Amino acid sequence: MRRDYLAEAEKKYAKLERLYHVGARQAWDGKQVLGDLIKKHGGIRLEPAKKRALAEIFSTILWGELAAWSISADLALQLEDTEAKMAATSQVFDEARHFYVMRDYLLQLDCEIPPLDGYTHTVLTELLDTDRLVDKLLGMQLIVESVAVTLFRSVAKAGVEPVISELMPYFERDEARHVGLGVLYLPKLLATLGPIEAARLKLQQLKIVTLIGWGTHLKKRHFETLGIDNNDGFRRGLRLNREVLMGMRSAEGEDPPGVLVGDPRLDFVNDWAIDLFFPRFGAVVPGWQRAVIGVVDNLSRVGDRALRLAA
Repeated sequence: MRRDYLAEAEKKYAKLERLYHVGARQAWDGKQVLGDLIKKHGGIRLEPAKKRALAEIFSTILWGELAAWSISADLALQLEDTEAKMAATSQVFDEARHFYVMRDYLLQLDCEIPPLDGYTHTVLTELLDTDRLVDKLLGMQLIVESVAVTLFRSVAKAGVEPVISELMPYFERDEARHVGLGVLYLPKLLATLGPIEAARLKLQQLKIVTLIGWGTHLKKRHFETLGIDNNDGFRRGLRLNREVLMGMRSAEGEDPPGVLVGDPRLDFVNDWAIDLFFPRFGAVVPGWQRAVIGVVDNLSRVGDRALRLAA
């Protein structure tokens, strides 16, 4: 409560405190919004195959929101600076709302909600179990939340189903603030990392991204059923993630320690890999490429089973 500390904190973390106040102003009533959208569109009208595909994809989001709810509550407890605590506390309310709205939407589909796949389960449980703040902030706030924003945009763009398409912008607006907490506060924690810890964090980042990629491959057929182009989604996701991580660069343009921002000069490698494993809709796919994709599809199912058993 010292005035000199308060003045310094206000100057340094004003944007973090603003996240809290913006979240309070933009809070929305999930029950009312979902109820109004269902009434507006006369319920959820989809063929059974598309309902199952939606359930497969958004059950992952459901459990991701539950994990984010718990992790943001952890952050609100563990973060020392008041402004960061305020931003994390605002996120707790957002994630609770996201969870119950997604749960209620999935129940409206009137089909079985599948269990969480092994890849996503591994990512979420590791982030829940770790005591390292840097892992929680980087893993959940900057990687998982960025993936969620990309998925919300893809679903809304594809026009999969009118209720979920109009619901997604509410989720996306909230998630953008959650990413902001990581961008604004994580550099303070990263500045204290030694070289060994920085290397460990980079490996952790690679692990999370790799598991998310395999999980996407596992559910590829469900995205295709809904007309969602993973090729486009991955490209937009990579651009968004780079923009987010570049937001933590120093004034001199130096990358924060422990974070893999990615070199734009290597975009052609990412583009090649995306086109190989997730061809664009309507693209002519040669036989050798279909064979490669078939092998990866089988491996993704084997990996899923192995991770489920290990859990």
